[in-house]
Amino acid sequence: MHLAPILTVALALAGSTTEATVAPCEKAMIGHGSAGWRSESLAAGPVGVRRRPLRAMTQTSRGLVTKMPMLIEGREPETVRVSVPPALRQRVFIYYGDASSFAQDRGHSEIEFELCGNKPRTIWPGGIRVKGKAPVRLDVFTEDGSKPCVLRLGRPQVYQPN
Repeated sequence: MHLAPILTVALALAGSTTEATVAPCEKAMIGHGSAGWRSESLAAGPVGVRRRPLRAMTQTSRGLVTKMPMLIEGREPETVRVSVPPALRQRVFIYYGDASSFAQDRGHSEIEFELCGNKPRTIWPGGIRVKGKAPVRLDVFTEDGSKPCVLRLGRPQVYQPN
């Protein structure tokens, strides 16, 4: 029988940290951001990040990394899912919820954000790691089941001090 290769693939897939994870309200930052956040952000549906989020990335042996807090408008019990499109999953990894280190964690391809009931907007600390300098986008899914909103992050750029 040829079970060894099948078992190896199954174990590799089971141990992958790029699968979906949950970012619970308990992992969110204190505060809830301003009501006018859209005028200061790059937004897709209820999700926002700072403008030009990939313009000052740090080069590491594992790719380019940057902190990228994420704000999501809405309240519990709503959840919002942010996903790396399948075509980008070998080069884009997001860090929210249980992922805490660009150096140690592989990152995720999908995060389900559990919104806080006591805030009109919830902000999570986190970031992104990117291999290469091609444009990056994320898909935002809401519970209404509509087509995803596309969050276009742009091209990664290495930080250049003046």
